Amino acid sequence: MDSLFDLVPSGVWGLDLAVAAAAVLAAGLIRGFSGFGSAMINAPVLSLLWGPTIGVPVAALVEFVPAIQLTPRAIPHANWRTVWLMGIPALILIPAGSFLLVSLPDDVVRRAVAAAVLILVVTLWSGWRYKGQRTPLISTGVGAVSGLLSGATGIGGPPVILYLMAGNDQPIVLRANMIGYFTIVLIGMAISFGIIGLFGSTVLWRTGFMMVPFIVGIFVGAKLFPFASERTFRNIALTVLAVSATYVILA
Repeated sequence: MDSLFDLVPSGVWGLDLAVAAAAVLAAGLIRGFSGFGSAMINAPVLSLLWGPTIGVPVAALVEFVPAIQLTPRAIPHANWRTVWLMGIPALILIPAGSFLLVSLPDDVVRRAVAAAVLILVVTLWSGWRYKGQRTPLISTGVGAVSGLLSGATGIGGPPVILYLMAGNDQPIVLRANMIGYFTIVLIGMAISFGIIGLFGSTVLWRTGFMMVPFIVGIFVGAKLFPFASERTFRNIALTVLAVSATYVILA
């Protein structure tokens, strides 16, 4: 009978796997104590290590871990009209973004991923907020942009996060809206990436190996939450995101 080592495709084992595990662990810590940011670490770092056509699918698949845990709790609290106004156009545009992912040069996609993260970090640090109304037309447009970004870079969060934070929703509703929307997008990305053949054995094996540090990071991060203020955790998360995104852009 073949051992686990014999079943793993050649090229999966290596120093890059250890580096990726460390990055995913850090992303899990950020996600566990801040509630966001894991994909914005995983996507650019894993794209730098393995190329976007492997890094982006792996970053997307590991996000199903918190989605499975959090989505059932969010269902009763979400404003599903708002969620689906953004979610439907996102689902429509994700395949177009996925086409860009496999068509554009790796360096272009990798730096686009990091640039999207850096723009969000700078915007959040600046305190800027969208001041306009949340109309159905604007919600649809935000969802479309987010879907295109999700398919192309694995990071469709920035426009949606900034848009939803501009409303007057209670924190529990805001959080539920984000969880509901990103779960819809994750499913759309998984289907799109699967159709275009990005879920090869290398992606699946690397995803499996990344699940363990990600789950550990989320668990430890959640346990750390009571020991520091929300502002402290927010600043730590944004600093880590800024450093990782800047490194990927310059690398």
